Amino acid sequence: MSANTVVDLRATTDYPGSLVLGSGSNLIIGRFVDLLNADTYCNVWVAGGANSGIIEVRIQTSDGTTSGSFTDPTSGLPASARPTWLASGGVMFVNSGLHVSGNQSLSAPVVSMPIFASGGIQFGAFQRPHRYARLINNSGGFTAPILAGFVSQKCTTSSGGGFTYNPGSGSVNV
Repeated sequence: MSANTVVDLRATTDYPGSLVLGSGSNLIIGRFVDLLNADTYCNVWVAGGANSGIIEVRIQTSDGTTSGSFTDPTSGLPASARPTWLASGGVMFVNSGLHVSGNQSLSAPVVSMPIFASGGIQFGAFQRPHRYARLINNSGGFTAPILAGFVSQKCTTSSGGGFTYNPGSGSVNV
C-alpha cells in the first residue's frame, strides 16, 4: 500500500501571469507581478497553443516598479551557478527545434526538448533576488497564442495553530 500526498496549489502557491499574447511573434513587455509573499526560489512557466517555433522569454526582477529598474536575475552569476535551462541574460528558450542550452539554430537537431506540437506548458526554476518580476517576450517564429508567468510556494511561518505570510511587507531578503 502506498501513501498519497495531496497538495492544494491554489492555497499554497502564488502563480501570477505576466504575459498574455495572441501571437508569440510579437515583442511585448509583460506586466510586473508582486511576489512579496512567494518564496524566492520560483519557477517561470510558458504555455503555448498548437504550433511550433522558438519562444524566447526574458526574465527580469526588481525591488521597485519603475521600468528602468528591472534587471536580469542572473546578472553577476558565473555560468556554473546559473540554472542549466537559463541562458545568459535571464533568457528562457522553450518549444521545439532547440538544444537544451538554448541554441537557436533552426538546422540543429532537437535534443531532449519537449515540444508544443499539440499545445503544452514548460517550467524552469531560478532564485529570484528581488520582490517584483516580469517577463519580456522577444519576437520569434511562434505564431500561436502564449501565456507566461511565475509560480512559487508561498513563504509562510508556522505557529502550530495556522500560518501567516512572511514577510508581510517590505523588500525580499535573499
